[in-house]
Amino acid sequence: MVKVKPLKEVSERYREAARFIPARYKRALEQKPDWKTAALEGQELYEEKMSDPEVLKRRAGAIERVSNEEWVSRALKKGAPIIGKAIELSVEKHAKKWAPFREALEAVELPKRVADPMANIDNRLKEIVRALVEKKKELTGG
Repeated sequence: MVKVKPLKEVSERYREAARFIPARYKRALEQKPDWKTAALEGQELYEEKMSDPEVLKRRAGAIERVSNEEWVSRALKKGAPIIGKAIELSVEKHAKKWAPFREALEAVELPKRVADPMANIDNRLKEIVRALVEKKKELTGG
């Protein structure tokens, strides 16, 4: 027989770990791990696995096991308390990423609105979408 700690003890140790894991996590990140190279080197395997019917079946099964109510509950308990701080920490990144799109929009010359809403879509909205799509292609090379 395999000797395994009681579930209550494992849960208590897990709960206790929450106090020191953030500091360990921070120390690991301060060592500047090269996540990007490893991620790119694994791209071929990722694509292979994501096209494997068994992997896709497991993914669908895992999604099925979580009700929408459970997902919302977890998001409220875990995400809601930290989302504001996360957004605050990303304001500069957002501004940098948004700036080229804002400039592209400002450069669009729109014709005056007309009475026909479908003509407005063709003459105005499509120009806006075209500018954003072209900017995205320019920035991503695709």
